[in-house]
Amino acid sequence: MRIGLPCKSEVNGRQLVSAQVSIDAERFDVPETLDFSVAGSEPALCADRADPFLVSMVPVAMKLGEDIHVEAPVSARLAYGLDAYQRILTTWWPDSFSQVSIHYRSRPSRTDDRRPDGVGCTFSGGVDSWHAVFESLPRNCDQPGFQVTHALMINGFDQVSDLERQGLADQMFSTYRPALAQWGVELLMLETNGRLFKNEILSRSESIRSYGASLSASAHALAALFGRFGQAGHATYGLNELKPKGSHAALDHHLSSDQLQIIYAGTSAGRATKLELLVDEPIVQKTLRVCFHPPKFDPQSGNVINCCECEKCVRTIACLLI
Repeated sequence: MRIGLPCKSEVNGRQLVSAQVSIDAERFDVPETLDFSVAGSEPALCADRADPFLVSMVPVAMKLGEDIHVEAPVSARLAYGLDAYQRILTTWWPDSFSQVSIHYRSRPSRTDDRRPDGVGCTFSGGVDSWHAVFESLPRNCDQPGFQVTHALMINGFDQVSDLERQGLADQMFSTYRPALAQWGVELLMLETNGRLFKNEILSRSESIRSYGASLSASAHALAALFGRFGQAGHATYGLNELKPKGSHAALDHHLSSDQLQIIYAGTSAGRATKLELLVDEPIVQKTLRVCFHPPKFDPQSGNVINCCECEKCVRTIACLLI
């Protein structure tokens, strides 16, 4: 596998950063480039390093057993962390992933403290993401460098997949942006086609086992904005909860760079406790989305609709009743 030099452009009012990805196995129908884009003209996307492209493609290369050749610079800290990341995945799931060699053109180290001030957090509208933002608000976090400034929703990940821009991503953004603004948090929507590579090459279970890389890659694409980035997790540090998973307290921090710290967020409370902390927050009451089914919205209010019948809805209802 070869990852080419990133190229930045502006298309239809969106910033776009792309890099050509060449896979040795030619039997797969995948895009020629891996892309990340955001709306607006602010210089948020980073094109001077291959960090987001490499992080996104490592699980795919590990599945194929292909070494990676990277033409653009990669953070020295990230290069070091990816070795540990690979060792963990191959230890947990040796039948799915194998260790590959990564050949770097250059691995610059940080020479001064240029960490951006932005603090981001993954956001989907669910319990874990609402709580991850909540516990990082200034009223709940007394560490200035860790207080959340932005939430990041990803078009092309999980249930929010609207790369043809048929309206779902815009509706999600329109619903949650004003809600989060009430907490003083700015919502961003980043679009990526990384899922097209994973859907073609990885099985559903293998995608779940490596989804933390997709989240981290999106943060690295916005490394000009974020100095720290939390990935909303489901598990506390209880031994019965720290089972192997694609985003994990033992895994995510290895995907940090010299300038961007990746943090596994959410270990302070279990799901029931998170709900208890959030239950009296009006914006969460109106917009919480826990349903396994694709997002739907009330035509009158625009608020998200949960089916109230699937397993995840039912256990959330049970917690709320208790």
